[in-house]
Amino acid sequence: MSETILNRAEKMDADDFAGAEYLLSGDTVKVVVRLECAYFGARLFVGETAYVDAFNDREPYDHLTHVFYVPRAELTEGMLLTFAALDSAVDGDWCRHTFPFTAQFADAETLLGQYDSRITAERTQAEQIAEGVTYRHLFCTDKNGAPVHAFLLQVDMTRNTVCIGTPADGYESRGVRATVPAMIDAAVRSGQRVLAAVNADFFDMWGDSSPSGLCVKNGRVVANADSARPFIGVKRDGTPVIASLAEKPELLLELYQAAAGLQRILRGGELDEWGPLEPFAYVRHPRTAVGLRPDGTLLCLEVDGRIPDYSNGATLVDLANMLRSFGATDAINLDGGGSSVVYTKGETGYELRTNPADLYRPTEKLIREEYNCILIVERQGR
Repeated sequence: MSETILNRAEKMDADDFAGAEYLLSGDTVKVVVRLECAYFGARLFVGETAYVDAFNDREPYDHLTHVFYVPRAELTEGMLLTFAALDSAVDGDWCRHTFPFTAQFADAETLLGQYDSRITAERTQAEQIAEGVTYRHLFCTDKNGAPVHAFLLQVDMTRNTVCIGTPADGYESRGVRATVPAMIDAAVRSGQRVLAAVNADFFDMWGDSSPSGLCVKNGRVVANADSARPFIGVKRDGTPVIASLAEKPELLLELYQAAAGLQRILRGGELDEWGPLEPFAYVRHPRTAVGLRPDGTLLCLEVDGRIPDYSNGATLVDLANMLRSFGATDAINLDGGGSSVVYTKGETGYELRTNPADLYRPTEKLIREEYNCILIVERQGR
């Protein structure tokens, strides 16, 4: 199969090949091939061995960055590697590009600059959803002029607060899943005045649907009290907090609401050490993140992606920089991809503001069911 692909591959247009980078991690080299336009079904040939793209095998990612894991022992200085992939414009037309391996490995500081897509808002549409809750649609472009659509909720936490939405507004830790609008409806039926919502934690999509990190709902620890992952939470006194139990285990008894993410992307106003060498950080995806300003204002940011003509997603560097531009000093990355959504309360119901990637799937198109979400609710008894 691999040999057949290589033999019938035509030469790739040199302008389409943006370059290759090599990231050393133990005995493995991450070979990162960067392209100017989309190619699919990528393979990397090292001698007679074919390596399959680590990221484009299951979901429709941007197809501009292709990642391969190669044993360091297989690579020698100057040896020729061949990248082969399907042309996005012609079904079944394989193309290839051959380039030399060089042992000049990129460092973290260089990568942070390279994976800043320089997403810039060209114009903004703003609405006041409720007292103390502002919604913004950011019409952006990246450094290459490609479109990016981002959505920001700015929440005054002295007037409003956060509750964790769950399926049927319940306390099951696994085996349950629901869409964000279904979780909104369940919370409203329980008496919550929900103003807006975004998706929250990563969860076991292929197993029991359990959340990946800590979940606290109404003062009750629902899942993963021993999780080291960072979380966005609200303490029993109403104070919002971004932290982790690995750093502050004493917070567990103080939390009234909490949902976890995967990476701490901002700490004290600076990019945090969330591992810029990891491909998950620098491949552009639909993303959701939450941040806090020093005054306690909550920022919820969603960036649409995987829809090249509409929006091209964000890296974690992009998320951090965008939140920092709105004044956040601390932030975490939440679940993204097809999970990323923003809903706001309107006159007749709750409106989906984003274009979820799962609506553009080549097979089943859907609003994804998830384990939990972050509900922006009006403080009771004001």
